[in-house]
Amino acid sequence: MTAPPRSEPLPDGAIRVGLVGAGRRRNGLGPFLARHAEAAGMRVVGVAGRDLEGAERGATAVAAEIGRRPDAFASAESLARAVDLLVVSSPAAAHVEGLEAALMAGVACLCEKPFVLPGETARGLELVDAFAAAGLPLFENCQWPFVLPTVERLAPGAVATAPRALAMGLCPAAGGRAMILDSLSHVLSLAQALAPIDPDGQVTNVRESDPRSAAVNNELRFELPLLSGAGAERRLAVELQLERRDEQPRPAWLAIDGVRFDRRIGAGYSQSLRTNDDREEAMPDPLGALVYRVAARSTPAVASPADPTPHNRGARAHRSGLDDPIGISAIRTRLRSFAGVLAGLGRELP
Repeated sequence: MTAPPRSEPLPDGAIRVGLVGAGRRRNGLGPFLARHAEAAGMRVVGVAGRDLEGAERGATAVAAEIGRRPDAFASAESLARAVDLLVVSSPAAAHVEGLEAALMAGVACLCEKPFVLPGETARGLELVDAFAAAGLPLFENCQWPFVLPTVERLAPGAVATAPRALAMGLCPAAGGRAMILDSLSHVLSLAQALAPIDPDGQVTNVRESDPRSAAVNNELRFELPLLSGAGAERRLAVELQLERRDEQPRPAWLAIDGVRFDRRIGAGYSQSLRTNDDREEAMPDPLGALVYRVAARSTPAVASPADPTPHNRGARAHRSGLDDPIGISAIRTRLRSFAGVLAGLGRELP
């Protein structure tokens, strides 16, 4: 059944969601985002792809997750005009198109990471400013800050002050420089949730262990500038360890000032964090927690009461003065830091 036009509210008052790029090709998260959107009280009403045929495939993939087939749309523009929130889960090369569609339609947008490709940073910053000027909610799919409440339960005080060092290990499906493009937003968003990053400062001491396009392992290091008053260090040392892997679930971990927390995936995709001394704490799916936050900020009265993970609403409330890692100002700072890291790396080698 076709959903009512956007000018007419849904019978239950739910937020209409449209997905751009809803298939599972290239390990896309579209179907999972659809499932979490429905769980958060929103309603997925449409899907768009590169063409109508791709949209039909995406609608089939989404139907398998939510038990209902959304409408297929021929373009992001036509889909955006029919929804309240546009989720851009397409490959990064199509993110600008999806963001522009949401902006032109005057609707909120949740965009997959990386927000834009490295060569599109200037356009990305223009779009962030345009969303802010229009008063439209804008989010990037950076879910790792939502593990911090679990970190705090395992290690009380671990997130209470700005750390000196942050490390993270991820296993993306791509190799070479694509590993960094796929993973960098995650560690940057964690850094923003833990320390007051200077939005006007320079990323320094950027280096990687293997700059080849054929690399299957890489170790990226850099330093982020902190705002004055953040302590004697004034810079945050960041390390990102990457290993290419195809199989799922993929290992992942973070370490704050050397204290490491490994993510564990159990039956039914249940998740937990484990410390080096084998203490373990269950945690809600960070992607689901992010989607609940997006829903709450789009229409607070609709989604917040349904949130089964209320402690995640305060994922960064432990300390004032930090960038909200999924807010517009954080996206702006993250775009600049992302570009700074890549500029420091230089060209990828054959």
